[in-house]
Amino acid sequence: MKSTDKQLENRGLFSETVKEIFLFKSLVEILELLKSKLAVERTVSARFIAHSRDFRCIPYLCSALEKEKKLYTKMELSDALAAYGIYALAELIKRLGKIGSNQHKKVPQKEFKKDSYPLPRDIVARTITKIGEDALPLLVDTLKCDDVSVLSECIDAIGFICFYNEDKSCMNDLIDCYNLHCDSDLVKWKIIRAMSAFPSSHDFLDSEFVLLKNDRLKKEIVRSKRLSTLE
Repeated sequence: MKSTDKQLENRGLFSETVKEIFLFKSLVEILELLKSKLAVERTVSARFIAHSRDFRCIPYLCSALEKEKKLYTKMELSDALAAYGIYALAELIKRLGKIGSNQHKKVPQKEFKKDSYPLPRDIVARTITKIGEDALPLLVDTLKCDDVSVLSECIDAIGFICFYNEDKSCMNDLIDCYNLHCDSDLVKWKIIRAMSAFPSSHDFLDSEFVLLKNDRLKKEIVRSKRLSTLE
């Protein structure tokens, strides 16, 4: 059934009529509305904050994203943070793997069948992918951390950005991370999947195929090799 306007508003979707109510509010008032009980007011607040380009608002948007449950409001908060580009990266990276519970905790047995790179399940990683290649240097630095939950989402973001921007700069950094975390099948699986962005990764993937005992990881190697050769 098609959702009614009221149902969509309750999920945080707003109309231009609602937006007009905010036109003459100060930035302080709009920031306060990030804590409104009405999802639609939180959504419009995020939209106006993004247009303000006031960098002091970034921590407020991140805090709101941590608590948000409504779909459209969450999407708007993500877009607002992405609009700040690299200026929002430090605050976002602090929250990788820490919002929600949709992240992979182990290697799934079900394979991803599409000829594309899967959208990160982590809302912060997904937000970072909207920033694009400018995010890569700080993401590569984050590969040096020891927290697998952070690494897992960081790798997703790097792989997605490199795949869709045809950026070849991060392959060796990912391989270094792979070698440092060879005791984690989750990290290895994410990096093998990220190799689908790099046609020159085949030597690495072939050598791992011989060494690995995990059939699920070996299937991911086959998929990554195939995807990396597609035009």
